[in-house]
Amino acid sequence: MRVLLCLILLLLTTKATCDNRKIVIAFEPFPPFITEGKEGLTVDMLRAIEQKSAFRFDVRLMTYSRAKHELKYGRIDIAGHTPKGLETATFYQYALELDWQIQTTSDLFSFDQQYLNIDHIKPKRIGTTAGNATFFAQQLGVEPDIFVEVRTLHQLVDMFIKGRIDVLLFERSSVMTLLAEKDIYGIHYQSIGLIPASIAVSKDEEGTELKKQLDEVIKTLDLDKIFSGYLQYIYLPSKGVTSKFQVNY
Repeated sequence: MRVLLCLILLLLTTKATCDNRKIVIAFEPFPPFITEGKEGLTVDMLRAIEQKSAFRFDVRLMTYSRAKHELKYGRIDIAGHTPKGLETATFYQYALELDWQIQTTSDLFSFDQQYLNIDHIKPKRIGTTAGNATFFAQQLGVEPDIFVEVRTLHQLVDMFIKGRIDVLLFERSSVMTLLAEKDIYGIHYQSIGLIPASIAVSKDEEGTELKKQLDEVIKTLDLDKIFSGYLQYIYLPSKGVTSKFQVNY
């Protein structure tokens, strides 16, 4: 009887595990895709995936550099957001991105228009968040040591407003959202190019299977509806000056 009971409990436990597969996913705060409150457009997509699958997502916040580190050593299942297909060669030795992507633009922001010319920027006077300097340096064709990296986007925006850096480089909608929250406008901005954002799993057998399953579920979602609120940022001119009536915050 005891053996039978143990077998039943084992089967029930196994079924519960299969029916509710917990996936640990780590993000750098990246509004409107992921906010400090663990909400946002990408989280909306994850919740939609949960409605159509056995996946259950444990969303955690950390710097992008730490998220990549945790993925590399198998302590999380997914890291994001990644610049799809554009990360460093080292990253792709241990990471594999989903087929899913959304087009974003990373922009230079400055109170002084002259600094939109990269040649005018002094070393350590251009800021971005931790884990992004190498990638952005490659995009701009400069050395990574021109950057100062800050742990969070909120800290980076505060440094920018206080004049501790001359230029801020990060994804457009995230920066514009935070500046608008602080009622800061009149900032010169210029896109450095469209950069597709995605999320990545581990480049191993388990990660490859996870990617396959998630890609299949995502194909069934109405992504245009989920991410419709973001399009206002992409449709802005490639360069300009931020204003209160630029987008419908």
